[in-house]
Amino acid sequence: MKTKKNLTLGILSVCILALSLAFALVDALVPLKIWTHPVLNFFFGIFTGFGVVAIALAFKKVSPWFFFISAILLGLAILYVTLQYITWWLCIIILVVFFAIFAVMSFMTCGNQTEDIALNKSPDYKTFEQRKAEEREQAKTEGKEEKPLPEIKSFKD
Repeated sequence: MKTKKNLTLGILSVCILALSLAFALVDALVPLKIWTHPVLNFFFGIFTGFGVVAIALAFKKVSPWFFFISAILLGLAILYVTLQYITWWLCIIILVVFFAIFAVMSFMTCGNQTEDIALNKSPDYKTFEQRKAEEREQAKTEGKEEKPLPEIKSFKD
């Protein structure tokens, strides 16, 4: 059964792909000479569309994974556009700053989410020593005592 959210994302994805394809076809058939090549313009439309969707999901679901995906997709789109107008080394600097901004936004929005899943913060968490002591207690109550380990004989004299 499809949920309403999945259906909306599916329709949005199809619209992004259709608009990108239409833009590339119009650029190829009617020589508009927009930027470099119609195929690259198609990828620009896909990267921009899905990058915007990913950043919306990142803020909605508070997910660093969606921030990461959005940064990559929008970064590729920005790189393609800026390469049309300025030199490559300035494009790289702009891209690094863009990625740094996304990293800060992700950290400010999502924080360190590994703290939420860490098992040692759980009230049921027991250290190795605590578990070993419990095993000894259980062995004593059951009447089983730990046997000492046999000595390893050395071949040296």
